[in-house]
Amino acid sequence: MTTGLATDPTTLILVAGYAGSGKSEAGKLLAAATGWAMLDKDTISRPMTERLLTALGGDPDDRHSSSYLEQVRPLEYECLMKTVWENLECGTSVVAVAPFLAESVDRQWTSRVARRCRRSGNRFATVWVDSDLESMRDRLISRNASRDTWKLTHWPTYTGGIDLELRPVIPHHLIDNRIGAARPLAEQVEGVAQLLLGSS
Repeated sequence: MTTGLATDPTTLILVAGYAGSGKSEAGKLLAAATGWAMLDKDTISRPMTERLLTALGGDPDDRHSSSYLEQVRPLEYECLMKTVWENLECGTSVVAVAPFLAESVDRQWTSRVARRCRRSGNRFATVWVDSDLESMRDRLISRNASRDTWKLTHWPTYTGGIDLELRPVIPHHLIDNRIGAARPLAEQVEGVAQLLLGSS
């Protein structure tokens, strides 16, 4: 594995995709290959999210209610991005892992992030982890996380809101993480890492 040098420009890379696509695994592999910090939205905010949803009278595992989407989700991303900027200010490159579904297709949001990175001399890149419904469902079942209960119980409703053609509006690295993908995930992530480190 290759490691970044302290003299390399700091980098923010967003690892995005649907639940069960394999974002966290890709993020860990990318962090290991680059030596950069990994910040996962769920790790940072899940306890807060569950307590808030319960306090709001909802299901702590439901990420599709109006309470979650309107009151809790914005706080999750605010916590994640504040932690991202703090790390970059300290000279630490970051692999930030979250769905980024709304953010990836929002030109204003991505422009703001890109502008802030440019102003502070940081590079900015995005990885989209692609998958198919069958592969995502298999991963959700395998990881057996309570936050996926609603998705699996209401699979037709949940998948009705999934757009498999969704991609970030900015240039990005695409990883094919379908179960039958031609190249293993680790090999694809290593290729992305080499590109990022090589352009330092």
